[in-house]
Amino acid sequence: MSRVAIAFVGCKVSQADGEQALGELTAAGLLPVRARDGADLVVVHTCCVTAEAERKSRRLVRRLAGDGTRVIVAGCAAALRPEQFDGPGVEVTARPDWAALAAASAAGSPPEDATPPHAAAPLARTRFVLKVQDGCAGICSYCVVRLVRGRPRSTSRRDALAAARAALARGCGEIVLSGIDLGAWQDGELRLPDLVVALADLPGLARLRLSSLEPRHLDERLLEALAHPRVARHLHVPLQSADDDVLAAMRRPSTFAQYSAAAARMQAHLGDCMLSTDVIVGFPTEDDAAFKRTLAALASGLFGRVHAFAYSPRPGTAAAELPPLPAAVVKERMRRTLAAAEAAARSARRAALGRVAEVLVEERRDGLWRGYSSRYIRYYVEGAARPGSLVRAVATEEYEDGVKGRIA
Repeated sequence: MSRVAIAFVGCKVSQADGEQALGELTAAGLLPVRARDGADLVVVHTCCVTAEAERKSRRLVRRLAGDGTRVIVAGCAAALRPEQFDGPGVEVTARPDWAALAAASAAGSPPEDATPPHAAAPLARTRFVLKVQDGCAGICSYCVVRLVRGRPRSTSRRDALAAARAALARGCGEIVLSGIDLGAWQDGELRLPDLVVALADLPGLARLRLSSLEPRHLDERLLEALAHPRVARHLHVPLQSADDDVLAAMRRPSTFAQYSAAAARMQAHLGDCMLSTDVIVGFPTEDDAAFKRTLAALASGLFGRVHAFAYSPRPGTAAAELPPLPAAVVKERMRRTLAAAEAAARSARRAALGRVAEVLVEERRDGLWRGYSSRYIRYYVEGAARPGSLVRAVATEEYEDGVKGRIA
C-alpha cells in the first residue's frame, strides 16, 4: 500500500484543499502518514498571493522531489504558472482526479505488511478546517487569487453540516469555517449567519471559528450569529492600508472609516473580541504619509495580530502596471511594520495574563499542553487534559509565541 502525505503553503483554504485531497486518496486505497519523509507520494497545495509565497512553494516542492519522493503539485501557484514547478519526480495538476492518482500510485507500492512510520487517520485532528466557499467576485487591483480561483461558489448547508458532523465524530473539537470570500457564502436564500448558527448548534462541538471576513460582511445579522457562545471571540478582517487614497488605488471595497465602524460594531456585539488583520506594505501609490497612517492604525490598540506582506506585483493584475517603490523603501517600511505587529501581539498576550480563558487542547509537547484560546492566543499549560477538549486555564507569564500557565 503506497503511503501519502500532504503539505501546503498559504491560507486555510489551501490547508483545507490538502486535507480533502488526503481524504480522497485515502478512500481510494492509499495509506496516510504524518511524516512527509515517510511518504511515497506527497501532495503539495501551493500559494501565489505574493512572490514570496510562490518562492516558498517552489522551495518546498524541490526539496521534496530532491529527496526522491513523488510530488503532486496543486493549488493556486500551480494554476497561475505551472511551468515553475517543472522537474524530475514532479507532476502539476490544476484539476486533480485523486482516485485516478491513487490507482496509479498503487502500482509498485510497498508490500501490504510493511509498517509505515507515523501512520494516522487522514483527518484525525483537534481542529478541522471546513471549506464552504471558493472563488471571489472582488476587483482588488493587486490580487491574483481571484483570477486563479474563479467565480464565487458555495458548499450547500447540508454538505457542510455532514462534513462537520463527520469531523466531530473523529474527535475534532474546533471547526474553522473557511473560504476565499467566506462572507459571500450562500445556499439558495440562506446566507452565512444561517450556516454559522446551524454549525454552532451541532452536538459535540466545542468551538466554531471563522477564518476571514471582509468589513462589509460584518452586518447586524452576522454579528448576532457570531455572538453565539460557541463561536470564537476572534475575527480576522483584512485592512491592507489605513489610507483612503491607497485603498482606492487597491480597489478595496471600504474606506478606513468604514473599516473602523465595522470594528466598532464587532466590539459592541461580541465584547472582549480579538481583531486580527492583514496589511500590504509598499503598495506603489503608498507615500510616507499613507504609510504613517497605517502604522498609526497598527499602534492604536485595535489589533491583537497583524500579518504584514511586502507588496509584490502579481501577473495579470492592474496594480502590476504601476511603477514600484524603491526596494530599500519597502524593506524599511516592512521593518517598522513588523515591529508594530510584534508590539500589538505582545500587548494582546499581556492582556491575557491572570485571566481565565477557555483553551482548546491540541497536543502535548515538552511536558505542556498546547492550544488556542477563544481570542486566538497560544497557550502552554500544565495539568490534566485530553486533545480536543476545552479546559479553563490561567496564564501566568508570556512564553514563546503565546502565554504559559496552568489548567484551573
